[in-house]
Amino acid sequence: MAETVPAGRMKMKQLMKAAGVTKATVQFYVREGLIPKPVKTSPNMAYYDERHLNAIRLVRELQAKRFLPLSIIKRLMEGGQGDLSVHEIRTLVEMDGKLFRNLRENPDVQPVDAEELARRTGVTEEEIRAFERIRILHPIRRGSKKLYDADDILFVECYGRLRKIGYTKNLGFRPEIFALHRQCLEVLVAEEGRILAGKVAGRMDPHDVLRMVEEGATISNVMLGLIRKRLIVETVRKYAEEFRTKTGARSRGARRRTGAAAREEPVGS
Repeated sequence: MAETVPAGRMKMKQLMKAAGVTKATVQFYVREGLIPKPVKTSPNMAYYDERHLNAIRLVRELQAKRFLPLSIIKRLMEGGQGDLSVHEIRTLVEMDGKLFRNLRENPDVQPVDAEELARRTGVTEEEIRAFERIRILHPIRRGSKKLYDADDILFVECYGRLRKIGYTKNLGFRPEIFALHRQCLEVLVAEEGRILAGKVAGRMDPHDVLRMVEEGATISNVMLGLIRKRLIVETVRKYAEEFRTKTGARSRGARRRTGAAAREEPVGS
């Protein structure tokens, strides 16, 4: 008598037929962590479900349409973005290369090389290369030249302004300090992406999602700036209160010791 397959599950042959792949491909995807491991009910029996089918289809889609290498696909599939579902990953992938095109193609700002960027801003070429090493600046290559676009130019201009108002190298303010900002923002943006994908996947047209993200970034950047300003005020106040508390405690202790010494001083001394 043929074995009954549990509802919602499928055997290897059924998965192979539905996904259009071979047994070896399925086993390779499982071994490489590209799709979840099957549910094993015995040494010789394993079951798959819609998660496996959708994951295989996504891997094939990312290879065929996005030309992504398996190493990159694996990072997505193994939960590097906060355990996103297949549909959520597809939503983010659909935005790849389409966001902020109008900014990248700004005809009013021509890309420049490091020498010209340094001349314009007063920031040294060494500092510009340091920002590149920590992945804040992203130059583009045109032949043998390495050029910086409008966003890179604006960032270095802002850094130059910081130099002029007092954030100097002599005080220890160097590009490497901004590595902390990038690390914190990387975590924040990854979480924002996870939340966004979970809310809009399968519910909004991709073009509407792009518009929402682009316009929302401008608004949320202002909001984040206000939050940061408030946190600066609160942090300064916190340290000031801690300093006053410690200073007050030391002063009270000194007065007690002085009073005790006066009481112990012999009469007529």
